[in-house]
Amino acid sequence: MRDAHTAIIARKLERHNIDIVALSETRISAQPQFEEVGCGYTFYCGGYPVGKPRHAGVGFAIRSQLVNTLHATPLGVSPRHMTLQLNLEGGHMATLISCYAPTLAACQDEKDDLYE
Repeated sequence: MRDAHTAIIARKLERHNIDIVALSETRISAQPQFEEVGCGYTFYCGGYPVGKPRHAGVGFAIRSQLVNTLHATPLGVSPRHMTLQLNLEGGHMATLISCYAPTLAACQDEKDDLYE
């Protein structure tokens, strides 16, 4: 996903004035963090380890100006589940979850892994 695709996504987010968006089917290995500098968005993505099939993958795109409000680096729980915590005004915190289930065509083991 990291190439022209992330630049296109970042431009669309900017055009619609979106600060944070959850991403699915990123198809990126491991858990990279990178910034689309010209567009002003930072991407956090998780997926299967390097060398495994590049399917699934989950993440967030956040306006780079807001990165300093993150409580911690977003955590990839699995290739289909990631959490992001933001510090809010007044000492409050928000937790955002990006999660999606395998399709019906996926093998039963993959479905069971998600629900575990």
